[in-house]
Amino acid sequence: MAFTLIELLVVVAIIGVLAGMLLPSLARAKDKGKSIACANNLRQLVLATIMYEEDHKVFPLGWVPERLPAIWYRQLQPYVGRQTNVSGGGVFVCPSSLQPDERGALRPGGFWGFLAYAQNKEINLGREDISMKHVEDPVGTLLFADTDGWDACLYADTDPTANVLYRHSGGSERSTRTVRVTRSGGQPKVFGRANGVFLDGHIELLKHASNRIFTLKRD
Repeated sequence: MAFTLIELLVVVAIIGVLAGMLLPSLARAKDKGKSIACANNLRQLVLATIMYEEDHKVFPLGWVPERLPAIWYRQLQPYVGRQTNVSGGGVFVCPSSLQPDERGALRPGGFWGFLAYAQNKEINLGREDISMKHVEDPVGTLLFADTDGWDACLYADTDPTANVLYRHSGGSERSTRTVRVTRSGGQPKVFGRANGVFLDGHIELLKHASNRIFTLKRD
């Protein structure tokens, strides 16, 4: 039996409505998958940091200019496997940060394009002696979190250079408290959640990053 034009239009309209209902769910599922993969990256980084600290009795360097190229993501390289690339791959890049370039190929976002996480500013920023013995509250002390890729160190939302990037759960590569240049094109500044890993190894989806979780003292 042949369909009439009106019946075909009704079917097309129903398909359109169903697609409109399903697409947001698929997008959320995709974002959730990337968030889980990001959390796994951070879990590997915190384990690598703990092993590094056990071997060297000090945490990796956050930012000590006179000691470059020694810096946390290079110092952790031997602890995260040979397949990890310090310049744009492996556990140092959040899958949600990947952005299409002019040729359509996916490249890491962020200012430099090779780093999606940063280390707590309270850990060896301008010094190189901070170790686990200085941490009074491992459960409440942030180690790494999603960032905009500008700095090696991570700063709280109240800092003038706040760079925790809330790219998950609907956020984008512009979702920081400080607007800086990233590979985000014209994406809107919509805040979602940021993955953060603490020194005891647990991971949280952060809505805010107060200075309280940066300090090494027990709050």
